[in-house]
Amino acid sequence: MLAMLLGYAPHPFSPAPEESPLPSPVRIALPFVLLGILCLALACTEEPPPPASGGEGARVAIAVGADGYEPARVEAQAGEPLTLVFTRTTDEGCGDQLVIAAHDIRRDLPLNEPVEVTFTPTEAGELRFSCGMDMYDGAIVVR
Repeated sequence: MLAMLLGYAPHPFSPAPEESPLPSPVRIALPFVLLGILCLALACTEEPPPPASGGEGARVAIAVGADGYEPARVEAQAGEPLTLVFTRTTDEGCGDQLVIAAHDIRRDLPLNEPVEVTFTPTEAGELRFSCGMDMYDGAIVVR
């Protein structure tokens, strides 16, 4: 069907070869346009969040919604400062408080206000964070 649209295959109802339904430049450009659209669609697929790293530490934004934390897992480097920026986006659920027990951190999360939590993980492993009721949870994977 596409070949017929591009004028490459004869069709019983197609005009004579000298009368193509599409001008020659359009027939030439159309496959490239379609390929470009396909490439853009593939480029827009979701990728996992990049690891948190950098010379002055890293910042990771975390949304707190009705279903918990997004992203729920964050990567970090031991010995580098890490700033997590939590923003509660709904009144639903129990996300109004944040707890990182291993670092004795407890913060209230007001609705639609970013709250920065900065600390330096010292050892490789997994640090758990949760809501105040311990129903939502997430993890910081320290390498």
